[in-house]
Amino acid sequence: TLWSVTVACVLATLLVFGLWVFVLILGPNRMFRGTMVERAYYVVTETLPEALERWARGSVGDAVTVHAERVWSALFGRRNPLFQILAIVLYWVGLGVFFAQVAPFIPNRYAASWHWQVLGGSTGGVTAIPISVTLAANIGSYIAACAADPGVITAATVDAACRQFAYDRLLYFERDCRTCQRRKPARSKHCSACGHCVQMMDHHCIWLNNCVGLGNARWFLAFLATFSIVCVYGAWLLGTVVLELRHVRGLASGAVIWDELGQPVELSFKSSILYVLDDSPLLAVLLVLLLILAPAIGVFTAYQLRITMLGYTSNEESKWLNVADAIRDGVVFAVRESDAAHEIIQVIEKEDQDADRRPRRPIAYLGDVPNAYHRGAWDNLKLVLYPPPLVSKAHLS
Repeated sequence: TLWSVTVACVLATLLVFGLWVFVLILGPNRMFRGTMVERAYYVVTETLPEALERWARGSVGDAVTVHAERVWSALFGRRNPLFQILAIVLYWVGLGVFFAQVAPFIPNRYAASWHWQVLGGSTGGVTAIPISVTLAANIGSYIAACAADPGVITAATVDAACRQFAYDRLLYFERDCRTCQRRKPARSKHCSACGHCVQMMDHHCIWLNNCVGLGNARWFLAFLATFSIVCVYGAWLLGTVVLELRHVRGLASGAVIWDELGQPVELSFKSSILYVLDDSPLLAVLLVLLLILAPAIGVFTAYQLRITMLGYTSNEESKWLNVADAIRDGVVFAVRESDAAHEIIQVIEKEDQDADRRPRRPIAYLGDVPNAYHRGAWDNLKLVLYPPPLVSKAHLS
């Protein structure tokens, strides 16, 4: 039927969208280097846009292409609330479907009553304790991640930010930000979308319409963790309701339907599930969306927690990949300077190696390069959970 085709198209769209988000989020990460995920990332972010631009210039002319590039820059090149609004709308639409079509069937044969506690007796008061706590934590952490200062570095706080982390002379060097025209603290990055440098910046998140930095990384981690729980918990509850609807609609045991020739056909378990989902398309869409988001957000949450405990950010991961490339090129050395008690790791380009007379030894493996910002897993996590405030000059005086 037309309705079934429409539902199938929606589900296929959700699947493609989920894969697209997965590739964009995890494609640049080191764990997927040399894999199909990394190749897909470069196809999506470089090959396809370049091919599309060539096609557009040849088909519709430069004027339309330039206008399209301006629209793209407005959407992705600077801060705007479009994707934030989209995320909020999708979230609340999903909640609406859940409370309208899933909640009425909780508790059921597969989900105990404590998931949906009914209090108040004849008054009809309802308190969904586990569900409410999970959703409140998720929504609260999202609002906090959006609203909190990620660690914006201003003229008043730049000195404090520079004191926070030392320059390791491998990933970060003492220099000025070309855009802000002030000193660039170690572990900071200038966000072109927001227009300022951010302390220990991880990335700019279009779904938050905010950067993720030292100031709000704890709320971002809390949001990811609670959203993972929401997706897994919601998918499980929705699955129990689908199974319950098999019983409610008499499809659980020996159900019979008639085929086009009028012959009785006994429904299998799979066919009965598909029958329920076809009869409840909004449930089907929500279930597929949750099944896509749950592993994607779960993997991303684990990745963010891992790099936090290892003492680096996703921004710094790209720098470490550059270091790995430099090691393969034979230009990374452990150098001992006359005034230094320990060796420091530096990149010495091949054209400068003959002139550099300092004692040095080549680095052959990335694992031999210590991370100057790794304080230990627990201390790294504490730094993010309890970030020190940036104290301005005026406050110090």
